[in-house]
Amino acid sequence: MSEEQNLMIQEYAKNPLQNFAMKEYTIKQHEGNFICWDDIVVYLKIKDNKITEYSFDGNCSNITTAAASFLSEFIIKTPIEDILHRTYKTMVDHWFEVSPRRKRAGVIAILATRNAIHEYLKDGKKDTFDDIIED
Repeated sequence: MSEEQNLMIQEYAKNPLQNFAMKEYTIKQHEGNFICWDDIVVYLKIKDNKITEYSFDGNCSNITTAAASFLSEFIIKTPIEDILHRTYKTMVDHWFEVSPRRKRAGVIAILATRNAIHEYLKDGKKDTFDDIIED
């Protein structure tokens, strides 16, 4: 991770975007990370199969807060089917990279978002960290 990336993560952690419990949402999803005890809930408003609003809250580490906040920058107006293909590589492609041991914290918001969409679609699927972190 470069110094610029580290500074970006620190800024998102100190001044997170969309860090609140949305009152009126289409669906919400809780995910936990037993390794570092992160706990996140994502809230989505979905209309015409696109994410129209996104927020998150929970007991999150700085990395998780930064990653969830960063996710908010490129999730709105995105078709839900596209979100089901978002992975850790997507975050790296958008210049958000963390150390190997913090990858779960870096993707838990994506995991919660994908699982919320699975629940919304009632497709019977549930993603895991292994589905999101492709080594």
